[in-house]
Amino acid sequence: MTTNYPDPADAPWTLLARHLAAETTAAERADLRAWVQADPAHLQILTTVTRAWERAGEAEAGPVLFSPADVQAAWQRLRPKMAAVRPAAVTVAAPTPPAATAAHAPATQPLWPLQRRVAARRRQLAVGLVLVLGVGFALARVFRAKPPTQVQAYASTTGRRMVRLPDGSTVWLNAHSRLHYTGVETSDAHGPRAVQLTGEAYFEVQPNPDRPFVVTTTTARVRVTGTAFNVRAYAAEDSVEVSVTHGQVWLGHVLPADSVQLTAGTRAALHATDAPGRIAARLRRAPLADPNFRAWQTDTLRFTDAPVAQVVRTLRATFGTQVQVGSAALARYRFTGTFPHPQPNQVLAVLAAATASQMTPDGQGGYQLSGAGCPLAAPKSDSASPTRAPQL
Repeated sequence: MTTNYPDPADAPWTLLARHLAAETTAAERADLRAWVQADPAHLQILTTVTRAWERAGEAEAGPVLFSPADVQAAWQRLRPKMAAVRPAAVTVAAPTPPAATAAHAPATQPLWPLQRRVAARRRQLAVGLVLVLGVGFALARVFRAKPPTQVQAYASTTGRRMVRLPDGSTVWLNAHSRLHYTGVETSDAHGPRAVQLTGEAYFEVQPNPDRPFVVTTTTARVRVTGTAFNVRAYAAEDSVEVSVTHGQVWLGHVLPADSVQLTAGTRAALHATDAPGRIAARLRRAPLADPNFRAWQTDTLRFTDAPVAQVVRTLRATFGTQVQVGSAALARYRFTGTFPHPQPNQVLAVLAAATASQMTPDGQGGYQLSGAGCPLAAPKSDSASPTRAPQL
C-alpha cells in the first residue's frame, strides 16, 4: 500500500472518505483493495462505513472493489477471528454482496455550479462520517485493551477487621491499619495485584502463579503468588516484620536491590534506614521468634515453657501494654499457659500468681511485675539456670 493515506487507527480514513464520495482513481482503488485483503478485520470496517453511508441517504453506487465471491470469502475468514477475540460480541450479519457493475470511470466533463455544490456536500458528508466512525473504532479498541481496574480502600479503627479482596484473597487488619488494593479483575486478567499497607495485616492470598500479589509498605516490598503471612508495618515503629505460616514469600527493600526468601515458620525484619549515612543491614531469614505473632488475629495467646520476658514482649506487641519486670531472675522464669480471648491484666494476674510475684499498675496504663520468684520451683545450684513456673 502507498504512503499517501496514513493509517493512524486501523484504517486509511482519508482514502475511505474519497471512496464513499466516488472520487478515487484506479490506483487508489487498488490501494484500498490491497488494504482490505491484508486483514479480514478490515472488511468489517469497510462494511460498517459503507452501511452508515447508505443509511445517511447517500446510496449512490461507488466503484466496485470486489466481486460477490471476493466479499463472501473475506467474510468467512473474518468470522472465526471475531468469535475468538470477542466471544460475547453481538453477531453481525454478513453484508449482502453488491451487484457486479462496470468499472466507474472518473468524470472528465466540467461540473455546473449546482453539480459542484452537490459534489462538495457529498465530500463533506463522507469526510465527517468517516471521522466519526474512525473515532468510534479507536475508542472501542482502547476500551477492549484496558479492562476496568478494581481499586478498593479498607481501614480499621480500635479493633481488627476482616476483608475480602476482589481477587478472592482474605485479609485481617489489626487495629489502626489501612490497606489500599489495586488490580484488574476479569476472567482472563493479567498483571500484579498491588496492596499498599500501613499498620499490620495477616494475608491469605488466593493462589495465581500468573498474577503475583505484591504488598508495599514505606520501606519494604513483599511478593507472593499464593500463601499466608503476616506483615507488621506501623508508622510509629522503626521496622517492618514479615512472618510466614505456609507457602513462601520474597521480602525486599523498596529501593536497594536486596531481598530474602521466607518459607513457612520463618520471619525477617527490615529496619528503618532513614538516618543520615546509615547503611541498610542485609536481610536475613530466621525462625519465628514468637509463636503468638498472630494472637491479635486468632484471639488466643499460647505460651509453652516461655520466659517471663517473652510473655511481656508478646503483651507489648499484641496489646501495646508496657510491663516492667523487677529483676533479671524473674524475667528468666518460664511459664506455660493458654488464654482464649485474652486481656492484658488477666494474663498478668495469672502470670504473677504462677511466679509468686506482685503485679501493680504504674498509673500510666502499664504494670510493674516484681517479686523474689516462684517458690514452687526453686532454682538449681547453678544460679544462671532458669526456674520453671507451674503450668496453667
